[in-house]
Amino acid sequence: MKNVFSSLLAISASFSPCSQAFAPSRSTGDCSSRAPTQLSATASSRRDFLSTSIVAAASAATSSLILSPLPSVADVSDGNALPQGAAQFSRVIKVRAQLKSVAKRVAEQSSEIDKAEWDKIDNFLRTVYSSGEDMKVIAKGIYDPAKKTKADGDIKLLQSLVQAAQKPVSNKDAAGFGVVAAKADGLFEDFFDLLRDIPDEL
Repeated sequence: MKNVFSSLLAISASFSPCSQAFAPSRSTGDCSSRAPTQLSATASSRRDFLSTSIVAAASAATSSLILSPLPSVADVSDGNALPQGAAQFSRVIKVRAQLKSVAKRVAEQSSEIDKAEWDKIDNFLRTVYSSGEDMKVIAKGIYDPAKKTKADGDIKLLQSLVQAAQKPVSNKDAAGFGVVAAKADGLFEDFFDLLRDIPDEL
């Protein structure tokens, strides 16, 4: 499982708001060409397969409508759900990607945003808030007391920021929303940094 998180962390560190930000480190052809028996041959091959599947899922999500509801994350190759921890991590990465896209839209094209779109942004904030619950699941795998305390604090602050972001959204305040979104993105990054040495047992 450590390989899964290492792969995802590398992706989040190199993120940019464009739809190509989550290009897989190995081609999708490699994944689709594997026989089912090879996937279950060893624990190592299974971890590699999950890494590729999560990366591919994250790439697909960022190319879709940024405010669309997040689907359940699953292994698209054989229909099996991702293990506890990896599924939550994948969702958190996608929410962060969506938040970046929303913030870019608000910062650069606020004059084009009508009331209906502001309402969608307000609804999206609930998705960002919910990602904090996924982060709580992930944080259970942090056994260093200091890091665990920091992670819990980041999650709490993130959810508080999301609640605060409702005010600028309600007021159609693009600059105010940008400030909150930037702080939230920094908290996502801090949280990811705390997972660098996450153990295999998660």
